[in-house]
Amino acid sequence: MKRGLIASTLLALMTLPGVVAAVPSDAKGKSLYVTCAACHGARGEGNRALGAPNLAGMDAWYLKTQLDNFASGNRGTKSGDSYGAQMRAGSAAINTAANRPALVAYISKLPKVPSAAKPPAKANLANGATNFNALCSACHSASGSGNQSLGAPRLAGMDSTYLSRQFANFRGGLRGYGPNDKYGKQMAAISKMLDAKAEPDVLAYIQTLKP
Repeated sequence: MKRGLIASTLLALMTLPGVVAAVPSDAKGKSLYVTCAACHGARGEGNRALGAPNLAGMDAWYLKTQLDNFASGNRGTKSGDSYGAQMRAGSAAINTAANRPALVAYISKLPKVPSAAKPPAKANLANGATNFNALCSACHSASGSGNQSLGAPRLAGMDSTYLSRQFANFRGGLRGYGPNDKYGKQMAAISKMLDAKAEPDVLAYIQTLKP
């Protein structure tokens, strides 16, 4: 009798909208992520030596936006962006409209793995905070948690070497060049407003923010 009740309950649950899709979607996302893990790590912890940022727990909307950008050519097509080109080529096999939802859902559910790097002892954190609050916090929030409505990703907990490279990419036209990359263009403009001498302090300050 109990077995029959359990079986009927499971059957009823499986007929609810979204329940059947949830299991294969998670499994599909995990299987797709195997390709990503070669650079970004099995836990999404990233690999500085390979230029791969930590992805674990990143917002699904931002992951999808960047996969869309790689697929459309809004990112990774400029000469000089070797890491972007690698990502564009590496994601080609899995980066389809049908695969993206499952993949980004899986990555976004991974427990966050903040960068283990510590702010340099010589960094001027007060100067970093001043510049961050003046130029970054309006979009990325004072806590560095990001803001989807403004297209601003989470910065807290991200690898500072990766962030530094993205500052350079935005300033140098390797990111934010796509005609449909509205938020990339905004970031490219903002990056040119940041004093290069203040950038290390800003990156150091971001390292103090908790994801």
